[in-house]
Amino acid sequence: MITFRTYKKVARTVARLLTPQDFGERQGVVHAPEGILKFTPGDYLAKDAKGEWTIWQATMRDKYVKVAAEDEDGFAQYVRTDTSFAAQMPESFIIDGMRGQAGDYLVINDGSGWPVAREIFEQSYVLVEENGAIQE
Repeated sequence: MITFRTYKKVARTVARLLTPQDFGERQGVVHAPEGILKFTPGDYLAKDAKGEWTIWQATMRDKYVKVAAEDEDGFAQYVRTDTSFAAQMPESFIIDGMRGQAGDYLVINDGSGWPVAREIFEQSYVLVEENGAIQE
């Protein structure tokens, strides 16, 4: 049985606005480690040492706060303000065309789900207790 628990992402997200020029150059897709992700201008391109992924414009507006100024490439640091449900998956899985490996986490928020590699999840998320406190 897979048990989902409540987590808060505490790692900062580095992202920039995707432009019409990006759309043309990338043909509306980002090749993320988990699969091919479609975007429209106004969405955001996030990145880390493992690769790039997209974040919808509404998600950035409603769930992230900018905490550092943009760099010369337009990337800024953001923190996520809400919590998500997540579970470590015992087998490889696919959700919305994105692939996760056995041991990766399935993260769910507002009806959307996405895989997060185990090592990234364990460095980026903290467990939230039922009373809302963050566990150390």
